[in-house]
Amino acid sequence: MPSSDSIRPPRSIRRVLLLYPESRRPSGNLSTHRLPGLVMAHSGLTILAQVLRAGGRTVRVIDEKITPFCPEMLEGIDLVGISVQTTWAPRAYQIAQEVRKHGIPVVLGGVHVTLSPDEAVRHADFLVCGEGERTLPELIAALEAGRGFETVLGLSYWSDGAPCHNPPRPLLSDAELDEVPWPRLDLIEGMNDLRRPLNRFIYFTMATRGCDQACSYCSVTRAFGRSLRHRSVRSVIEELGARFDPKRQFLFFMDDSLAVDRDYLKALLEAMLRERLVPRHGWHSQLRADATDDPELLELMRRTNCVFVTCGFESVNDRTLRALAKGQSRKEIERAIVRLRAQGILVNGFFMFGTDHDERESLLQTVRFARDAGCFQAGFMPLTPFPGTPVFRDLEAEGRIFTNDWELYDVQHVVFHPKRMKPWELYLGTLGCYSAFYTPDHLARNALGVLRRRLPLLDLAIGATWPFLKQYGVARELAANVDYLRMLRRVGAGGGGSHANLPMAS
Repeated sequence: MPSSDSIRPPRSIRRVLLLYPESRRPSGNLSTHRLPGLVMAHSGLTILAQVLRAGGRTVRVIDEKITPFCPEMLEGIDLVGISVQTTWAPRAYQIAQEVRKHGIPVVLGGVHVTLSPDEAVRHADFLVCGEGERTLPELIAALEAGRGFETVLGLSYWSDGAPCHNPPRPLLSDAELDEVPWPRLDLIEGMNDLRRPLNRFIYFTMATRGCDQACSYCSVTRAFGRSLRHRSVRSVIEELGARFDPKRQFLFFMDDSLAVDRDYLKALLEAMLRERLVPRHGWHSQLRADATDDPELLELMRRTNCVFVTCGFESVNDRTLRALAKGQSRKEIERAIVRLRAQGILVNGFFMFGTDHDERESLLQTVRFARDAGCFQAGFMPLTPFPGTPVFRDLEAEGRIFTNDWELYDVQHVVFHPKRMKPWELYLGTLGCYSAFYTPDHLARNALGVLRRRLPLLDLAIGATWPFLKQYGVARELAANVDYLRMLRRVGAGGGGSHANLPMAS
């Protein structure tokens, strides 16, 4: 158990290790599987690294997708911070235990920690809940001064053998976001080395934080509040002007909801035009269907060379969309795809299955819709009840969640009893959607569409290989989860009970 001292002797914190853990499963989920030569990463720890470096500290940032953690990394380290998404939680706790054996304090943060503090605090000395740009430096200052932690908002810690959760810290305002360092994924060790040439080709940034929607399955608003905040257009343009090469790099916005504030996005795109920052290879962001209701925005997206967008359509069943509080209808989804294609923008549609209105037939109906409507790419996922969301609360209350093995909460595995399908039917049916979507005739039509778009050669190569990687991913997923599927059948037959310990791989 972590130390019970609420006030500790002064401790110098000069060298800090910040780490993204990696799920131990051998197969990645299909919605965001990796391209050879590319590693996708989160930006949070790179921002924190810059904040701490500004205070004179030495900081290493490690991502286990690139460099697995080993105890030798702890040489000379004074503090370790670990970012925790739900699917990473078991590995994060394992690393935290190893670090604490060396007498080094551990700080956990991230969405899963923010939503499950009572669980996470059992594995760490401290938790940073919510945004960490101010909480982490204040914690370090308290450690170095040897004073208590009661005044550090957003912090959880141990006192007299019991966990203490301080009041939450207010979210950073728009003006305060301008003071935050720009995201720098190149601070992750090995991110841009020769084995990952695509990481040099893609420039990742983030202009906004949060979301003002209320989707019942999403953990973003539960962790960071139902509000959309954004950096000023000036700040984003300054970043792009200083770091982004529009002639050689693809621009990738990591935002959850970049187009929710259409006026903001239009101002940003207009500034990119004025400042000659239109990327030759194009740009990408996530997009809600209702953003296409704005003709001016669509025109600006075309003029700034938006190549493709990822849209969380979620379902083509209006009852399901209402149950998910998605705020859109099937007709609006159809209209959005038509409008985007009219601008030459390729659509990557994401769909989920497993709500109480979904049957086995719903899966192939959705695949047919995605193909007929003109989705260039598609991702198919079972509903995942992330902790802290209304979906989790409702399914848990009904006794329908049969495992809390967090590594399975990866939007690819099934962890609950669907109402109108067996768990194994939902799992296999979701995988089967990829084979049904990425057929030879669909690939041929897509190839023609990409050629008509006259994309640069590298864009063409990535687009051409993606469908084959999907087919390979399905085979790999099945091969890696033989025991999991066997256990799903037992659970579906009534033999598993609640919170079964499911094996993750054969």
